[in-house]
Amino acid sequence: FMIYFSICTRKDNQPKSLEKLVNYCKGNEALRIQVNYSASSIYEGHKENIEFFEKMPLEDGDIIVLCHDDLEIISREEELIKNLRVARKPNVGFVGLAGGCYIPRDGAWWNARNTGDARGFVFQGKDHETMTPNYFGKSGQVVVLDGCLLAITYGNLKKVGLEKPDYLDSEWDFYDLHLTYEAHLRGYSNYVVPIVAMHESPGMMRQGWFTARDQFLKHHGQHLNYAKLPTDKTHGLP
Repeated sequence: FMIYFSICTRKDNQPKSLEKLVNYCKGNEALRIQVNYSASSIYEGHKENIEFFEKMPLEDGDIIVLCHDDLEIISREEELIKNLRVARKPNVGFVGLAGGCYIPRDGAWWNARNTGDARGFVFQGKDHETMTPNYFGKSGQVVVLDGCLLAITYGNLKKVGLEKPDYLDSEWDFYDLHLTYEAHLRGYSNYVVPIVAMHESPGMMRQGWFTARDQFLKHHGQHLNYAKLPTDKTHGLP
């Protein structure tokens, strides 16, 4: 199987990590990467990249990685491939770097760690000398995943869909919770896997995120109260 990285970025002021990510993928024959420099939305950008991959051709068992442009992967290629392979296991939806076993009332998945219900680990910073570790919890099953890296088989992505939902106005915000929660609602199991990476983003939310958060919570309403996994029973990978 092949692994296809889809990146959406801008033409100017690109993060340092983008070039490193491109070189990382080009250094392994099992990895492919496509960068979209002028996407109108996160959804359209990834769809355009996938249309490019489909010419290769793309098989249902291949893995699509929807990845931020400011993420540097530190894990060795063989470790990355081993962990992404979890997405090919039966009934698995998305795998990623970090996420929550439920969606807190404020819509911020990372606040699930306040109750011991978050998973994952990521370095944050501009370079290796100054990056700091951000630990959320052990690897295992989650309800939703952070969008810095989301991997899923091409076959399952077609079932979950990569369309912008009607209830969200933003073209860029909250797509990660939408996609991973949609997979969860469809009966797939999402997982945090132990891929080591550095995220350049400091994690500050723009106003569009808060607006999208409110729309997401309003749309899903009380159903979120029932979407909580038993943390102590969902450690480890399938």
